[in-house]
Amino acid sequence: MALAARTPVAGLVVVPLVAGLAGCNGGKKEAKPPKVKKKAVDVAAVLAEARAAGKAGDVETAHARYGEASKAKPDVAVTDEHVKFLLAHALPDKAVDVARTWYDANPADSRGALIFANALIGSGDLVTAIEVAGGLIDLDDKNAAGFEARGRAQVMAGKVDEGIEDLRKAVELDPKNAGFLTSLGSGLEQAKKPDEAALQLRAAIELDPENARALRLLGVVRRAQFEVQESVSWLMKATKADPTDAEAWFQLAVSQNDMGDNLEAETSVQKATALSPTVSRYWYVYGEMLRINKKTEEAMAAYRQALAATPPHPKAAGKLAKVLYESGKSAEAEVFLTELLQTDRNNADLYFNLGFAYAAQKKYKLAVDALEKYLTLASKDDGLRKTAEAEIKVLRKKLK
Repeated sequence: MALAARTPVAGLVVVPLVAGLAGCNGGKKEAKPPKVKKKAVDVAAVLAEARAAGKAGDVETAHARYGEASKAKPDVAVTDEHVKFLLAHALPDKAVDVARTWYDANPADSRGALIFANALIGSGDLVTAIEVAGGLIDLDDKNAAGFEARGRAQVMAGKVDEGIEDLRKAVELDPKNAGFLTSLGSGLEQAKKPDEAALQLRAAIELDPENARALRLLGVVRRAQFEVQESVSWLMKATKADPTDAEAWFQLAVSQNDMGDNLEAETSVQKATALSPTVSRYWYVYGEMLRINKKTEEAMAAYRQALAATPPHPKAAGKLAKVLYESGKSAEAEVFLTELLQTDRNNADLYFNLGFAYAAQKKYKLAVDALEKYLTLASKDDGLRKTAEAEIKVLRKKLK
């Protein structure tokens, strides 16, 4: 009986002993550190920092602050501003990443889909852009912005007729939208329909007189209509409306050159290269203006920049060679061209200039061979064919 009575008592004794060991510290519970509340992010202040950094040219800080604001308080308006900022600063891949993040998290948001489509257009992913914009139209066949985005992407992808059809639909749905009219004018300019393009662009400018894109495009269209003086006027207005538009400065230089104002053209295209230093055609035309204005060393430097860009300008090498042999460096031009021809054997422009480099050194047979090779490779409407044919006649007389 005694043994039976102790069994439950012994079991009871073990429990507090174990509990005491677990508590350690004389049975007192260890105090936990107090929780620190995270300080709320002032989204308005962070956005102000992003905008200030952007204006100061600190793109990296601006990008980071926009991201911080979006993380603290996701907002499609902030995403839109962030994406437009990145596209304006030639960061299309980052723009796509930002837009895709919102699009994936908010698949039913039509504005987010439009932002994503525009980012894709900016990055050159036109196939996906057409699909995303098409999805907007499938959901709402009255979505004018969806038609505009898809039309713009199709024009850029070379589907000009389909693109113009979409752009006409966008204007039909929203006839007072200056941006849509501008896009339609751009598509018509691409389709070589300058008369109708001019009408649409003038309508856009009437609605929005400071529409820099429409002003620039109208300047290009008026040049195509052989109204070069008026072209210069519109393009000057475009550069005033947006002094940071490199393409406007470039097109102004082209029209000034057509007017014979080559010193002004040199100044204008130099601004284009300063604003967009990686665009090869800007450097090529800058080299052309410098060459015409007898600034040989500067011209050679500009042509070299056009060659260093990605992709390099196809005519920059030939023009660099031309400057070399015309300035008495024909042997250097020959070496330069023959080295290039080792990897670019079907470049007609290189053979044309090689012919003149040989001729300058009195290597008449080699010169004839090079110019005949040019004629074999060049297109039938190449503007240099007559020059090459005339030079061949002169050189053959010297061989007799």
